[in-house]
Amino acid sequence: MSYRKIFSVINEHTTSTVVARHAILLAAACQAELVLYAAPAGSGSSILTENHREHLVLVASRLDVPVTLITDDGNMSSMIPQRVREEQADLVFYPLTPYKRNGTDPQWRTIQTLLHTVSSDLAIMRVVRMAKPHPGQILLPLNTTTGDGERRLLFVTALATCFRSRVTLFHVPTNRDSKGTPATLDLFREQLQLHDVAVSRRSGRGDVGRAITLEAVSRNYDLIVLGASRRGILRKLFFGNPAGDIMNQPPCNSILFRSAL
Repeated sequence: MSYRKIFSVINEHTTSTVVARHAILLAAACQAELVLYAAPAGSGSSILTENHREHLVLVASRLDVPVTLITDDGNMSSMIPQRVREEQADLVFYPLTPYKRNGTDPQWRTIQTLLHTVSSDLAIMRVVRMAKPHPGQILLPLNTTTGDGERRLLFVTALATCFRSRVTLFHVPTNRDSKGTPATLDLFREQLQLHDVAVSRRSGRGDVGRAITLEAVSRNYDLIVLGASRRGILRKLFFGNPAGDIMNQPPCNSILFRSAL
């Protein structure tokens, strides 16, 4: 099982090219097609967006990745889900605008819509380190239940394979008296190893968000892949939960992964 078509949104922000390069390398590793979607540009930024697009097409062509370019004028919140359905993409990369807290700018409304209307796997990415676009060390926090385990396994395996990354499974028990690693995490580790992914396990204590941030900073990870719960996603995703806290102030490049609806 692998991705067949990957859809990446690009805009006037340079960080969106880093996100798109993840999509390109993932497409190359999966032998998938790539769709580059140029979001409506802000005032005076159309030339910059065009330059981003040309650069990404060149990168993809060098890796023999088939590319489709789409440009749209209109409401991004409605156009992206429509285009994803038309292209039958099974993974969407969406870049978060840098230096803004989620929920305090118009981008939040777009994210709300995408989380509910994009039916494929969705990877919402915030880039804070431009200098290290290729993650050598990936931190994967997991709780005791991984309801989207199969889809997340596919995504993380593809990332680790194309970047030749090492994955660290990280667990913070909610019960202070709990010891050891839950069986679900052991199973996830075994599945990654079956795909020849180098994987290790670590655990933390205390507040989940703080523990993940401390782990990421102290061990210098390049990328955190967080899971998005479907339960109360709009209410909890970016306010008062670990994933939201980390995505608002990430210690390194971070992806919020939501499995296909």
